[in-house]
Amino acid sequence: MLAEPSIILRSFDLELLDLAEIAKIFAENTENSDLLLLSGKVGSGKTEFARLIIKAYAKKENIGIEEISSPTFSLVQSYEFKCRKISHIDLYKVKSELELFELGIPDVFDSQITILEWPEILEKRSLSRYVSINILETKKLKEYRDVEVAFFGDGWDDLIGPLLVSRHFNNENI
Repeated sequence: MLAEPSIILRSFDLELLDLAEIAKIFAENTENSDLLLLSGKVGSGKTEFARLIIKAYAKKENIGIEEISSPTFSLVQSYEFKCRKISHIDLYKVKSELELFELGIPDVFDSQITILEWPEILEKRSLSRYVSINILETKKLKEYRDVEVAFFGDGWDDLIGPLLVSRHFNNENI
């Protein structure tokens, strides 16, 4: 992974409604080949955030999706839309980077939007462009989350701008 992000945005004490608004921004401002890496403890909300992004994208295209399953057991859940495909991948059960390559997972990164949970296994892989989203439970209340979004590589202005305008985030680099 790249050593230093170009920009880091942080938000504190977000409620589920706030996370849905942020997910909508991601759905409206990501394109094929965008890679979103979701980190956080078990139960922190990674899968729910991925679902919110997929639901927002389906709503944007006026497509009804009955169920958005967790990919914990299947490893990959894919959703076809008019202009793009979104794959939600959960690497919790993947034991090695070799297993990841045997599954062909890195091969799909360039052709779709990929939302990847438990990306730590990619540590040895050199990725040139991605967003790292770290979701943390707050110490105050379990219903709230803190979120850190770090942008690696170029070409994220169309996503960074709307996130800042949402007023949920502050920019640590300003």
